[in-house]
Amino acid sequence: MKDINAAFQWKCQPKAEALICEILDKSISENESIATLAHDLQKLTSTRLFDWLDHVIVGFSETLETRIDEYGFIVMSTTPTYRVYQHPGAQLPRIVVYDHDPQILGVGVNVESIADFLMVRGLSREIEGSPFSSYRRCCISMDNDVSLWVVERRGAPGMEPIYHDENYLEKYVTSQEKWKTRSRDSLDEDEAFDQSLQLAQEMVEDIGEELAAWIILSCEREYWQARNLAGQVQKNRQDRLGMGWANHDHHTFRSSRRHFTKLVRLFEILGFHCRERFYAGKEAGWGAQVMENPKCHLVLFLDVDLAPHEVEIDFSHHPFSDRPELGTIGLWCALHGDSILKSGMHHLEAQFLFEELTKDLANHGVAMMDPFSAFPYLKQAFTHGEIWKVDPRRVEAIAKAKKITREQADKFISHGAVGSHLENLQRREGYKGFNQKNVSFIIEKTDPRKQ
Repeated sequence: MKDINAAFQWKCQPKAEALICEILDKSISENESIATLAHDLQKLTSTRLFDWLDHVIVGFSETLETRIDEYGFIVMSTTPTYRVYQHPGAQLPRIVVYDHDPQILGVGVNVESIADFLMVRGLSREIEGSPFSSYRRCCISMDNDVSLWVVERRGAPGMEPIYHDENYLEKYVTSQEKWKTRSRDSLDEDEAFDQSLQLAQEMVEDIGEELAAWIILSCEREYWQARNLAGQVQKNRQDRLGMGWANHDHHTFRSSRRHFTKLVRLFEILGFHCRERFYAGKEAGWGAQVMENPKCHLVLFLDVDLAPHEVEIDFSHHPFSDRPELGTIGLWCALHGDSILKSGMHHLEAQFLFEELTKDLANHGVAMMDPFSAFPYLKQAFTHGEIWKVDPRRVEAIAKAKKITREQADKFISHGAVGSHLENLQRREGYKGFNQKNVSFIIEKTDPRKQ
């Protein structure tokens, strides 16, 4: 059988990461504001500054140029004064090289809201770019000719502030409100899915793919957080520094077999393409499609019940037939609704200092499950899932179809079923992939029948 993931065999890129670290470390040593931010992020949010970087800024030198080329970075864009490099095989910040200023140095840090970042510090600075535009920036400090910038991105890959006409803000807010107020809690999920697909298409036509993708994923994070205590605790810690969820790594949606191809289609409308597929083996009973929108730096993990023979087909575009049994993913969706509808995301993954977050969240009453990845380059663990109440109508429907026992149905109705999680994730050496081998262990642990 052809290896469907042959083009996505991600490797560690330690030299590329080391180059970014050198630039960051020098910036920290020369600019007190950057050093303070790095310290506060670690102490108050259990994160490292590296994982919030949008880009680093350096001046041209032949030695640097040679290293950039040797380590796998490629030119993403050019202007008369600078070039922007990215690494297609790694999850690393961009490098902005100024051709005519060899002394220039600095960092650009991602935040969800520059105004929030300034507010919590009592700072007043000029913000370049229209409110809620696709790219905004603000220079926080310039010490020893080393700059600290904070940036907002909403789907734009460029490096220059974007200014819009007076109609932009109304379009932005209207699109956001339409997505937030669409039908989620409907027993007619076919109709709700069709409405969501139509709305996504309308948003793309009105405001463009990238901005529509950014708004929709932002809304989905808000909906997930409203139903997840661990997310609320950690978001509050990050908001104390005005950072928001700009350290998100990927978003995980669970889907019923019936609606999986529609879920993939929805994100294709928003400019995502299919990356590697997951199939964890015959005993696992599930698979996943990774999707990415590279312009937005957004990554998705879409989970679905999968039979052994179905890995050989393009299950992201080939409609599934019904099965007499429900696997872990299918049961979760049957009880709570598909992730893009009633239930919301199964989990949000953001980048943290793995051990520090485990300890610090425990001090806030949030416990972690056992890690399911413990490599030097990738560590992953879920918070313990909350128990959600379940609509008895959903339970009775799957009991009537004999997909759960009467005993299980009564338990779900009286005690509820496990809901969503926050994922503690730590990457090193620019590793862009996921754990293909051990992830089934944790998926099984999230089966509502196991609780």
